[in-house]
Amino acid sequence: MNNIIKIVLTGGPCAGKTTAMVRIIEHFTGLGYQVFSLPEVPTMFSTSGVNYLTDNKKFFYQAEKATLKLQLEMEDLYYEMAQECNKPVIIVCDRGTMDISTYLTEDMWMAILNEGGYNEVALRDARYDAVLHMVTAAKGAEEFYTTANNQYRSEGVELARELDDRQIKKLFKNYSENLLSNILQKAS
Repeated sequence: MNNIIKIVLTGGPCAGKTTAMVRIIEHFTGLGYQVFSLPEVPTMFSTSGVNYLTDNKKFFYQAEKATLKLQLEMEDLYYEMAQECNKPVIIVCDRGTMDISTYLTEDMWMAILNEGGYNEVALRDARYDAVLHMVTAAKGAEEFYTTANNQYRSEGVELARELDDRQIKKLFKNYSENLLSNILQKAS
């Protein structure tokens, strides 16, 4: 079994996830790792015509359910490929499974989990070796907050802050305090 580390970059809009992804790829590739970078699923869907801002609740539900399913499938497929690599692997995800819940009501999130047979604790606590939460520029660096560099980013400063706060609550609820030691142990 190959040494595989799976990392999620999360955070509110305009937090620097894309920039961090590029730096991680460059750094760890230079150290001899095979680095797989998974794109943000909602951006993939948006570029192909999915409108998450729709008033059609049934469509929105189906789109979010499909977002979670594709996120899980992509992560699993890349993990399977990583097992066959001849060098250590880092899988970096631009957002993870719990990010999806940030944009939903608790009832809708639970309905999607129940319908798919998913377990929130497993999605949050057992799926990743590291979850790196990057704080949105809307919190303390407002002059750098922009929607201009991403045509699918529509959140204003206040909503960006709210989403960032929701992610922190969802992601770190009961999250392992031994995360760094787990990563270091797995990397050695």
